Amino acid sequence: MAKPSSPATQSSASTTPAATEANWKVRLFLGIVCFLAGASVMVIEISANRLLAPAFGNSVYTWTALIGVILVAFSAGGFLGGWLADRRLALDLLGWLLAGAAVLTFFIPSIHGAFAGSLGAQGLVAGPVAMALLLFAVPGVLLGAISPAAVRFYSLTQKDTHVGAAAGMISMLGSLGSFVGTFLSGFYLLSTFGVRHIFTGTAALLMVLAVLAFLLAKNTWKQMMPILLAGGIAGTLSALDHDTLPDDVLHQEESFYHRIRVSEDGTAPFRRRVLELDSTQEGGINPDTAADFLDPKKRAAMQPGASALILDYQHFWRIAQFNDSLKISSALFIGAGAFGMPEEVSREYPEASVDVAEIDPRVIEIGRRFFFLDEHPKVNAQAIDARRFLLRSAPDKKWDLVFGDAYNGIRQIPSHLASQEFFQLIADHLSEDGVFVMNAITAIEGPRAELLGGMLKTLRAVFPNVEVFAVGGGGMRSQPQNVILVATKSDWRPYFKTGRFSPGTVSYRVASSYVSPQYLPGSDVIFTDDHNPVDAIIARGLALRN
Repeated sequence: MAKPSSPATQSSASTTPAATEANWKVRLFLGIVCFLAGASVMVIEISANRLLAPAFGNSVYTWTALIGVILVAFSAGGFLGGWLADRRLALDLLGWLLAGAAVLTFFIPSIHGAFAGSLGAQGLVAGPVAMALLLFAVPGVLLGAISPAAVRFYSLTQKDTHVGAAAGMISMLGSLGSFVGTFLSGFYLLSTFGVRHIFTGTAALLMVLAVLAFLLAKNTWKQMMPILLAGGIAGTLSALDHDTLPDDVLHQEESFYHRIRVSEDGTAPFRRRVLELDSTQEGGINPDTAADFLDPKKRAAMQPGASALILDYQHFWRIAQFNDSLKISSALFIGAGAFGMPEEVSREYPEASVDVAEIDPRVIEIGRRFFFLDEHPKVNAQAIDARRFLLRSAPDKKWDLVFGDAYNGIRQIPSHLASQEFFQLIADHLSEDGVFVMNAITAIEGPRAELLGGMLKTLRAVFPNVEVFAVGGGGMRSQPQNVILVATKSDWRPYFKTGRFSPGTVSYRVASSYVSPQYLPGSDVIFTDDHNPVDAIIARGLALRN
């Protein structure tokens, strides 16, 4: 029985002008397919991180899982594509590969929504690997099969006389497509469209390429109908499927860095408005109290110590007030949270300049819309990484208070903001009597305290005095909780005695949270830019069972 042939194989036996034109069209199509398939792979891979981040965090483990799974899938696809091309010399082979990848890509957001909850409980390593396998293994294999099959077809248009040139051309176009897809995703798509729309658009592009492949292979519309129906059904279901937001969510959007969600519960005057980045609660305020602060009459009638802050750890910026000789004329907050802390500092110290280094510009816009940022003109929020801000935007400035509260996932402190070099940069920008306060989520003792031990060892390599406060935890020091690290150039321990404060005040509660040094864990590891196991330590802590 003769093997089916494509226009490429038919024309390879002839050198007529019509055959030459057919070869040219096939080669052009193969180049376009490989270019766009390479671009699609990178768009899917980079967008997938934003899809997985709400469940697993935007950490090195999420990226490792995605890259590893797609590379393995692409390798398997390379073998599959070569094997299939040797057995079916027809361009509709590419159509089937493209159509299969398109249909599966349409369903990626829906499948993620169905399994994110159950797989999200599997930890920072097993969870993203399992999710990446579920979502991207098969589409990756199908897209990986396109390049070797295209090499075979491209070579046939030249009677297999230039196999090396055919392989080089297809490889070059696929790599260029990957480059374009990477830049397009990072610099445009993720900041312009929602993740669901990106997957839907990519799937639609692959489906169009599949139809073109079938047409070039001289398939009839009747032959193509099952593929068209499958693509249409998948696209329709994908368009109809969308996240149903809980009733308490005021706003949700996807930014380049996070899934941003603003939620609110309670009734006036006791409402709680919270900012969530991915799956992590980043801060909150009582909007009723915050609004009252803006009314001079209502503010004058407030009880002493009134605050719009609703999370316990947010009150620990007040440690800066424990030193009576420190006059706060400047403050820097690393990570905006819900802007509650910088706004409170600005209210209590109207002449102070308050800077906020927040890497995500959309978080700043959310602060303006939902957290009263525009009502505090002395709070200067900049969309910039904290280290870049210290090095480039304010190389000579010093602050009396620096509060570190930057996270990029579940308990995930960015490693470059938890190194000896970064802490030295903080020390260089701290006034002589100033204080560096940092929020970390860790245990005080036990196996989950490994992060705290490393942070203390690293901070003490820079600052001569480092103290610890435990926030919440219900006295369970072996369980993760907000732990406040306080680093100073002089000894502040005398300021933390509870006898200096009236019981029931915020200052008394803060001072009561002090952890004596004999209860703190030790470590032999100093985190540096060269060797920083923060991600691994956090993953080990999350993997531990109660």
